[in-house]
Order: sequence, then structure tokens, then C-alpha cells
Amino acid sequence: MDYLGLQGSFRRQEVINKSIFITTLVRVETPEQAAEEIKKIKREFSDATHNCYAYSAGQYKKSSDDGEPAGTAGQPMAEVLKKRGADMILAVVTRYFGGIKLGASGLIGAYSGCVARALDEAPVRVYRPSCVIKADVEYSMAGAAESIVISCGGVIDERGWEGGAQIVAALPKESLPAFQKLLTERTFGRGKVQILREEYRAYNVK
Repeated sequence: MDYLGLQGSFRRQEVINKSIFITTLVRVETPEQAAEEIKKIKREFSDATHNCYAYSAGQYKKSSDDGEPAGTAGQPMAEVLKKRGADMILAVVTRYFGGIKLGASGLIGAYSGCVARALDEAPVRVYRPSCVIKADVEYSMAGAAESIVISCGGVIDERGWEGGAQIVAALPKESLPAFQKLLTERTFGRGKVQILREEYRAYNVK
């Protein structure tokens, strides 16, 4: 199953009715990683009024209003992650209160909006179940094999030139049959494909 994620972290800041909102997105893959990142951010912004969060790490999901009225921060943030199909990601929205109360609906809009805008701006990528393959072809067919990889939505990892051309590439699992068919046709049956492993791989968002 595909999901939207990112490598590393991303941060943005905005002001809503005089309150400063700082949104931090961090890749996390376990609840333990999420807990550690939350601790780091709370230490960094220890003087903030609130550090609300939501994360999704596979089957593990958690959110916190961190002192805001119940249901006005963490859960709305979690809903944005869910609707966007985001996973393996922690969102923390830090608030420095500016003196103007937003009310329940205003808080929901502020916290959910902060996460949505951060996802819009962050260098997110689509993570897809993929096969890492090795294709062995004749030297003269190397360019054609690489073109087939690209046309099937794959990414080339390595190239080798021992006794022919070797191409190591990642392909979305659903594209593998089409790749094998095209490679067989273009190489007149002489191209060989070996599946090295299966893994989630990041692809650019179209």
C-alpha cells in the first residue's frame, strides 16, 4: 500500500491571530522514535504554550492536545495525516499564545491547517511497495533497458559493464510484469531479470 512520507525533517512557521505556530514534520518508523522526537522538540521549545502532536507509524497512531481543549489540536492534526495518506511521520505544532483566544473551531482550523500547509511545502514523496531487480542485457541494449525502467516508473540504482550491461533498479511491484514483458520484447528474449529483494521505495509525487 502506498503512503506519503518524507526523509529527515521539515519545519515552517506562521502567525495566526497573533499566536506563533511552528510546525515540525519528522520521519519516524516506530513509537519509540516518535516519543524521542517529541521529547527533543519539547526541550527545544520548552517555553512554548503548547506542543501538540500526531503521528502515524504503521499500525501505531497517537495524538495529543497538550493542554489545548480536548479534540481541538491532536485529533484534527491526525485527521490531516490520515486524509493525505501520510505514514511514518510525526507532526508537532508548537504554539506561542499571542493573547487572542481562537475558540474551538478556530483552534481546529489552525492546527489542522498548519499540518496541511506543512505537507504542501515539505519535500514529501510517495513510498510504494517495490521490487529491486537486476537486468542483464547486451551492451547495445543498455539504453533501451534503462528507457523501459523509466517508462515503467522505476528508478535506476546502479550500472555495471561486466560481460554485458547490468542494471540494478527499483520498480513499483505492479509495474514488474510490464517491465519483464517489454524487456523480453525489446531484447528478443535475451534480456534476463533477477529479483534481488522487495522493499518500500520513495518516488517523486506526480
